[in-house]
Amino acid sequence: MCEVSSNVDLVREAFTAFMRGDVDRALELADPDIVCLRAPPIPDPQTYHGRDGVLQMYADWTTDFDEFQMAALDAFEESGKVFLDVAQRGVGKASGVEVSGRFWFVFTVAGGRITRMDAYLTREQALASS
Repeated sequence: MCEVSSNVDLVREAFTAFMRGDVDRALELADPDIVCLRAPPIPDPQTYHGRDGVLQMYADWTTDFDEFQMAALDAFEESGKVFLDVAQRGVGKASGVEVSGRFWFVFTVAGGRITRMDAYLTREQALASS
């Protein structure tokens, strides 16, 4: 495993790898027992477990779109957590309508791996979670 220099760098690398389709590299940076949360008011809030849970969370998130993209806008570390501001864009499968929005991921890193990844609708909600 290639080492990364900071928790922010690790999160950026994992996110970038996943978005470019290098799922193996992204999951290599996740703890096998990772926990992922889609917090309300995000649609279909739920908790996912393990690396398979990461894959299921992304599949659930994107299943209603023909085209889907996410891009990291900013990342910073505060209170021992990494906050990632993300823009998303998609085209609905059923409607053909383009939608876009922003949301926040909050990552917990321990032992050089991501142990938790939570998704929030707003910066305020993400910051309040830590």
